Amino acid sequence: MEFKFGTMSIYELGQFISDKLHDDGVNERAVLTVYVNTDEFKKVDEDLYYRNRTDEKQEFVPSDGEIIVNFDNVKILIKVKS
Repeated sequence: MEFKFGTMSIYELGQFISDKLHDDGVNERAVLTVYVNTDEFKKVDEDLYYRNRTDEKQEFVPSDGEIIVNFDNVKILIKVKS
């Protein structure tokens, strides 16, 4: 199966979970941890960086084994599986 977990997938997943938790009355912020292999992690890291950057001159600096994406009711951690 092709790896398609990128910025749009992360946004859709985070928004869905955040809204569902809110609708179900969960008041504490949840944490979802997603484990990917090293190559997939690099793809996600670069995709998030290039889609969200505001400064064209800033160089890409790879994340160090963990990416955090925040939503209202959930924080998504993307980690390299060991």
